[in-house]
This record gives sequence, structure tokens and C-alpha cells, in this order.
Amino acid sequence: MSADIAAGNGASKEAHRLLEAAPISVVIVTDDGRYLYRNPAHNAMYGYKPGDIPKRSSEMWVDPAERARLLAIFHEQGQLTNVEVQHHTADGRTFWGLMTWQRLEFDGQPALAGWMYDITDRKEAEAAIEEARALAEQANQTKSEFLANMSHELRTPLNAIIGYAQILQEDAEDTGQDEMLPDLKKIESAGKHLLGLINDILDLSKIEAGRMEIYLEPVSVPGLLDEVRTLTAPLASANGNKVEVSIGPGVESIQTDVTKLKQSLLNLVSNACKFTKEGRVALEVRLTDGPGGRNIVFEVSDSGIGMTPDQQAKLFRAFSQADSSTTRKFGGTGLGLAITKRLCNLLGGDVVVTSEEGRGSRFTITLPLRVADHWNAVEGPAPEVSGPEQAATILLIDDDPQVHDLLGQMLVREGYRVEHATSGPDALTMVQKVRPAAILLDVMMPQVDGWTVLSALKRDPALAAIPVIIVSMLDERPLGLSLGAAEFLTKPIDRSRLVETVRKHAGPAKGVVLVVDSDSAQAAQIAQAISETGRTAESVTNGRAALDWLGAHARPALMVVDIDAAVSDGFSLLDALRNDQALRGVHQILLAERELTPAELGYLSGLPGTVVSKGEDVSAALVSAMRDHSEVDE
Repeated sequence: MSADIAAGNGASKEAHRLLEAAPISVVIVTDDGRYLYRNPAHNAMYGYKPGDIPKRSSEMWVDPAERARLLAIFHEQGQLTNVEVQHHTADGRTFWGLMTWQRLEFDGQPALAGWMYDITDRKEAEAAIEEARALAEQANQTKSEFLANMSHELRTPLNAIIGYAQILQEDAEDTGQDEMLPDLKKIESAGKHLLGLINDILDLSKIEAGRMEIYLEPVSVPGLLDEVRTLTAPLASANGNKVEVSIGPGVESIQTDVTKLKQSLLNLVSNACKFTKEGRVALEVRLTDGPGGRNIVFEVSDSGIGMTPDQQAKLFRAFSQADSSTTRKFGGTGLGLAITKRLCNLLGGDVVVTSEEGRGSRFTITLPLRVADHWNAVEGPAPEVSGPEQAATILLIDDDPQVHDLLGQMLVREGYRVEHATSGPDALTMVQKVRPAAILLDVMMPQVDGWTVLSALKRDPALAAIPVIIVSMLDERPLGLSLGAAEFLTKPIDRSRLVETVRKHAGPAKGVVLVVDSDSAQAAQIAQAISETGRTAESVTNGRAALDWLGAHARPALMVVDIDAAVSDGFSLLDALRNDQALRGVHQILLAERELTPAELGYLSGLPGTVVSKGEDVSAALVSAMRDHSEVDE
């Protein structure tokens, strides 16, 4: 059939004229992609001359499998509308199209009509926007981490300045140099003011950099409100304000981070007292039902100066206050409300404001009654075990799914097997079960943090020898090493540094081969043969020593056992391995000098191993057996 539709053959002349003049690509093809019709815009879009166009449209797809997938959907649904696809032109350039398919009958046979717009410019613009967004997020993260680090470094000298100012004041009073006291008090006051600003910046930057820890515990709401009222009483009294606290029915306790919630309430009540003079400040608490379950609401209202809509719009931005006159009159950095907003988000809730100029403001914090319920609702599936089964195992302990994905991929690519734990309690259970070659441990985890996990591991004689590598945003290397960590790595993790550290403490990814042979000359020969395959070998002289080695080290990738010379009866060692749940699956290459009896062969048939006869070519036979073992693993 001709590739060009003839006017009047299967379509009216008018329809044909419109198709020929259409600015978008229009084709009619069979299910297998054979052209029945294509208009000039189609030829122009793909850059083909009429005589050079492929016979089938499927040849123009960047991914032919994508066409097959869409065709299956088309057959099931009867049409396909506005699907983004990627094709290539005659000169090999790829472009994006927005494609629609419709079923029709053409010249008496079933066919599909397709039309497509070139959306390459739009896709490139979207990609550019996404790249710009990613760069902006990276820049913001870098800024936050820089502020967190710098704020930490500034606090040390500031504390020294304040401390020395106080010491000098005492010396001046003791020596009667009273004329120096006003200046020394100014130094102390300025230092404390600057330290307060630094602390605010540190809190804000730690939250934005993901370095703010959350500690969950049951919190008595009445007790918390009494503490807030007591702490804000001096500021309220200074401006002649009255603070009123009321608690709704059923409000008793909340599971949250008491420090973060208290800081948020103090910020709001202190602001209300600061911007209200001889008025009323109210703190009301009540329970409400939300989409995700039961919520608790803290509402702070005042009769103070209030705010305009423009002032409210920028209220929760960092380093922003209502306007410059507010800053001059009342002072402050504008960080308090920005921190409150981020802390509430961190606790699974939010804070909003309503206000009217001259008539006061109302701030409302809404939090889940149990923060754990909010966390559980957004928690993803637990990471799966990955990597070769017989490789050295690394246990990765972190509550961040992205860390599991990133570090897990790094280690698997190096040939390690990675097990995962997402909490402290899970980690302690997993260590007992897996007995890993090394542990990567984050210290900033909810409920049971990494320091607690590390201490528990080092207190257990059966687990204390496992090297623990701390991986954290916190720069607490001295503390980590003092508690028994083998190494301390700071996030973000450098891949080469991670791999080097793991290899140093866990050994090579393929694991250690343990040789059990009382003949030192033969053991040396076997170890040499093993090292030439790229693996590491360690040897012991008898079964008792082998069991001691296995108890003190990570599970080996392979054991080479002389069943005649390992102990008085080499089968005793095999019995011990078979009865140990943690060692039951270790593959064994058994060296036998004599011909084994049918009973012995029957016993060995139930073990994961291979029998190699001793002889002049024992090394070659051993390497061959190891190669077969590796191929099975892979």
C-alpha cells in the first residue's frame, strides 16, 4: 500500500487537505508499526525525506520496549492520551513528544491514528528548573551546615569572654577598682547578647541541616504550662501584663520532645508579653480531632499591638520582624518565630497566626497527641538485605532511609553484604542474629540513640569485639572513640573514606578464609594458594582453636578443614558448626587424606561443603573448589 494517503481513498478530500496542512505530526499505523499514512508535519518533525523514512514507526523510538508497554495499555483501554515519549530524528537527535493514540479502521483494516506535539523545549525548561531547584537546595544545605559549624566555633570564645569579664569584675571589686566595673559589665552584657544570637542561629541552622535531635517522652501538660508561666512571669510583670492559663477537658499528657515544645511555647508567650503593655496574655490548651488522629492545640493570644497582613506574611522568615521600627523599639533578631515554626514541623505539627493591627495576635500550635504516630504514618518500608550472601556482612544502623539507600549502595558495589536496622532496639536484636563483620552506627536516632547502642554493644562480651564505625552529622569524635568506637566518620560521607574505613576494620568484602590444619607446612601452602585468588586467609592448628577464632571474629566466607588432623576426630568440629545457628551455613572445603566411608559421606552430604582429596595437587584442587564456590555465590 502506498505510504501516502490518496485523496478520496479512506478519507474525504477535505479531511485529507486538513491533515496535510496540520502543524502537528499525524500518522496512521498498524499495531506492528507499519505506516499507512503520515502527513508532511510528521516528516518535518523527524527530519526525514519522504523516500528515507523507515518502514515502521517503531524504529523511531529511543526505547522500543516503551512502545510495547504503551501498546499493551492502548489495547486494554482503547486509547492513549497525552503521553510523554522520547523519539529520535534522522540525524540521531532525541526529542520529546506529547503523543495521543486513537483506534480507527483504515482501508478496511484495524489501525491506530497517532498525533504528536514536539515538547522538547518544555521538557528542557522543566529539567533546567529542576536542576536549579536542586542547586538551590544544595546551596541552602551548605549554608545551614556552614552556619551550624561556625556558630559552634563562635560559642567557645564567647563563653571565654563572658567568663573572663565576670572574673575581672570580681577582681575589681576585691581590689577596690570600682571605676572599671561599668565597662566590664558592658563587656559581659554584650557577650551574653551575642551568645544569645549565636545560640539562635545554631538552633535554626541545626534544624535546616537535619542535625536537630528529637527525644520522645511522655510530658505532663499541666506541669509544662506551670513551668512556662513561671519562666515568663518576670517579662509579663515588667510590662504590667497578666498571663492566664486554661486547660481543656481530657488534656493530661502528650508524647513529644519536651525541650522543643517548651522552647516553642516560651517563644510565643515571651513575644506576647513583649508586644503587649498592661494587657492580657492567654495560653489555652485543648484536644481536637484531625485527619491523622487526635491532636493537641496550644493557643497563645494577646491584646497587644497586633500586625498588618503584610507583616504576618513574613513573620516566620529567618531574620525578619514585623518592620524596622519594631526592631528598633523591641530589639531581637527575628529568629525566634522562625525557630518555633521549624520546631513544630519537626514535631509533626505546625504553627499559624491570625492578627489585626491594634487588636492583638493569636498564635496556634497544633501537634499530634503522640509524635510517634506521626512518624509511623510517614515511615517507609524497611530496607532489604542486599549484596552477595557469602560476602562479609556490614550492619547499617540509621533512622534515615536515604542513608540506608546511599551507604548501602556504596558498600554493595564494593562486594559487601549489607543488613539494615532503623532503630536502636532493632539494632541490638540484629547484631545478635547477624554477627556482622562491622557496624555502621548513627548516633542521632529517636528513642534509643546511637550512644546507648554503642554502650550496650561494648558491655556484651560476645559482641564487644565487633568494630563499630560511627557515622553522624555530629562532630563528636573524641566522645565516640572514648566509648569504644573503632572510627568516627562525619556526614556527608566521602565514598573512598567510607570504603577504606570499612575494609580496614571488616576486612575484604569477600571475607576471610579460615584454614584448620595441624600441619603448619601444608597450612602455609594452602594460605599462599588462597592469597593468590585475592582472598585473605587465617589459619589455626586444631578444632578448639577454630571455635575460639569463630567466637571472636565475624563469620568467615569459607572454611578449609583437614577433617583428619583438625582434632582427634575432625567430624567433632563439623558437629559443632552444624549445631551453631550463626555458623550453620558457612561453606566448607574438607581435605581428606584417606577414602571416606559411606557413613561419613552420608554425613557430609547434609553439609554445605566440598571434599578435596589430599595429594601433590591439593592447592590446585583447592583453588578449583573455591572457584566453584564463588560462582555459586554470584
